[in-house]
Amino acid sequence: MRLAVSRVWRLEVGTSPAEHGVYKGGNIYLAPTFRDEFWKVEAEKGEVLATFKMPGNVWGAPWVDNTGLYGASTGGHIVKFSLDGDILWKVDLYLSLGHFLSEAITEAWGKCIAVQFPKGIAVLDKNEGKVLWCDEWNPEQPQDGQEPTFDPETRLLWVCMPLKEKGLVAYDLNGKKCIIKDLPSPPPHYICPQIWSRFVLIVCKRHVTVFDRSSGKQVWVKGFSNVTYGGKNQDALEGGPRVITSDGKVIVWTADGTFYCMDITNGNILWTLDFKRLGYASIECNDLWGYAGGVAADGIFIILGRNNLPKSSDSPFTIDKNRLFIINYENGELVYVSEPVYQMACCCKPIVARSKVVIGSWYKDSKEQTYSNYYNCWKINVIDETRKVLDRDYLWLGGLHHGGYSTGCLLGYKKKSHLGI
Repeated sequence: MRLAVSRVWRLEVGTSPAEHGVYKGGNIYLAPTFRDEFWKVEAEKGEVLATFKMPGNVWGAPWVDNTGLYGASTGGHIVKFSLDGDILWKVDLYLSLGHFLSEAITEAWGKCIAVQFPKGIAVLDKNEGKVLWCDEWNPEQPQDGQEPTFDPETRLLWVCMPLKEKGLVAYDLNGKKCIIKDLPSPPPHYICPQIWSRFVLIVCKRHVTVFDRSSGKQVWVKGFSNVTYGGKNQDALEGGPRVITSDGKVIVWTADGTFYCMDITNGNILWTLDFKRLGYASIECNDLWGYAGGVAADGIFIILGRNNLPKSSDSPFTIDKNRLFIINYENGELVYVSEPVYQMACCCKPIVARSKVVIGSWYKDSKEQTYSNYYNCWKINVIDETRKVLDRDYLWLGGLHHGGYSTGCLLGYKKKSHLGI
């Protein structure tokens, strides 16, 4: 596989995290966090077409459908906008559930929005913004970041609470807990249940585990030893969601930059890549690789580096010398490594938009110095094959193949000749 990779646009957001978003109807909806707004961006040229102003910081992706944009921000605010930018309704849940600091909100049961907060989860009617039900958990155990996942087949909403005991819950439409399971270790920040075939995948701080989607029975669990990174003993899998490919491969990466590909059916390790050994990661840095998002589609896995030493350092691991990596996820081969010219990855999941990948960058180095920040968009083409790329919306899929996609939307399908070959 030979690839041509080029950066086609860059958007500056200022001194702010460039958080992720969604791709809908040919446009990308991004979340520049400290700008307190969502951006509607034309995908081909990277032009900002409209802004949706929020009451607080936007730490996660909005949900977008044909009736509007649903966003959440710090202050416990949930807002629905028309696609023209008018506010249709607004709800404030701060007093009961805290600030919104999660990865994204998601649609559930077709008519609802599910929003997870540090102290609980709320389900709202999409049309009116009415809170249909909330479940609050132990206020002594708040943790930002988890994201709910709706399963359209079982019609259950899967949620990771910030707890080890009874930390995985599946709710029905009325808020009844239909499945309650213990986790092998606490869930990290920014995690969510991920669904593939008959399995529900949970990446905990020190374990990867899979449950049966219907019964909730644990299928397998694999432990990971702690790692030393940034001068500290770290939970190996601290960070955000990892990825599942469309054919059932699970790709996880540890806090210090080692990548593992596993079979979701049994947990067998298919390949590993150690970025420290390859010279692409350094334990002198202190921002964990687990907070860099990855995307897997059409046979390749893409991630932006997470090294964060100050620009003034005499080091190849400074915040502005990160690389874009593309890995063949069938065999673990590195098929593309860019020059070290990019600012480190944000706590951000890449967005796929018809042969393009958008990744936001982070604004602080290891010494807490701040920098102006960007969204980068790369176009990726296969140059030794003729392919047809599909134009598919990307709405996080509510944890279904979280970070992975149905085939054909990134590198595309191989074209057949007129002879059918």
